[in-house]
Amino acid sequence: MTKHYIDIVGKWAFVIAYDIREKDLGEIGDWLDALGAEKADIYKAQDVLTGLNAGLTYSSPRQRMSIVCIGNATSEEQWWNTLVHEIEHLKNAIGNYYGVEKGSEEEAYLIGYIMQRIVRNF
Repeated sequence: MTKHYIDIVGKWAFVIAYDIREKDLGEIGDWLDALGAEKADIYKAQDVLTGLNAGLTYSSPRQRMSIVCIGNATSEEQWWNTLVHEIEHLKNAIGNYYGVEKGSEEEAYLIGYIMQRIVRNF
């Protein structure tokens, strides 16, 4: 598994993980547990990540922290599709916490900033 911790100027942080293997599911479960996920949700997340073309984003507004996981994909295009989908969930969690108006220019800058931070770490 490849993972990166990304801090958004002290306002929110997230771990992005990809190239996930079955042996990594326990560690991902530990991260989710640390953010307060229910056991049933952890098991569901682990199950989702064993399939293809799947990802998950779990956010804890209380901790201002998210976990973003990109599972294995059937193609490079599908992998990027999943990444964009999960970034949307991340953007929504951050935007909801800070009261960013849906469809606003601020929201568009937020998603662009998130993508810049991810690309910088690849």
